[in-house]
Amino acid sequence: MIYFHKILPLITAPLAVVVFLLVIGAVKRKPAFSASGLLVLLVFSNHFFAEWTTRQAEKPFVPIEIGALEKSDFVVVLSGDVARFEAALKILENGKADKMIVTAGKTPWEKKQYSDGHQYINIAKQRGVNSEKIMITGVVQNTEQEVMQIKKSVPKGSKLTLVTSAVHMTRAKMLFEKAGFHIIAFPIKFFSGHKTTPMSFIPSALALHRSSKIYREFQGRLFYQLKHALK
Repeated sequence: MIYFHKILPLITAPLAVVVFLLVIGAVKRKPAFSASGLLVLLVFSNHFFAEWTTRQAEKPFVPIEIGALEKSDFVVVLSGDVARFEAALKILENGKADKMIVTAGKTPWEKKQYSDGHQYINIAKQRGVNSEKIMITGVVQNTEQEVMQIKKSVPKGSKLTLVTSAVHMTRAKMLFEKAGFHIIAFPIKFFSGHKTTPMSFIPSALALHRSSKIYREFQGRLFYQLKHALK
């Protein structure tokens, strides 16, 4: 199933759609298909479109000071970025959570010896953090599995401080709330706000990369919304 989750976004990505339309246009000699492909490419490689979609994905979240956080039972570190662990560690050290939960993220194709969660625990030990303050889940491969693993060891209705990127927060928060947890969002890594320069008016690979990542995020949100609606 994890391969389906990873492959489907690739074959429906903007660049894949562009290639498909160009090929169909060339083979069938239909200029309308080729023109459509070029239009999709121009839109997704536009700086202003990438900036706009990023802002939409990050809404309604804004940066939060740790001191302003409400205290929770657990601060949750989703796998994928050590910056999430660093932020969660500060939350724990500031007394804004009783314990930390790290998830053991590791996909089948990754060659690394240890999961993200085990690496975070090793960092915590090196910094002298009390091991009783940190819990780790079983091996997980996506956000939904992270929720399911945490649900096994944390009582329903617990108050969790969720640490992840602003772009990913809406989807993660939705899944945790569907599982019965009360969520305090602590978003990090805001990607909107890129400075506009004369080069911003020229299509770029960077803009295409940014807008494609946001497109994939909205795909993920739609997938889980439909999945829960059909249950």
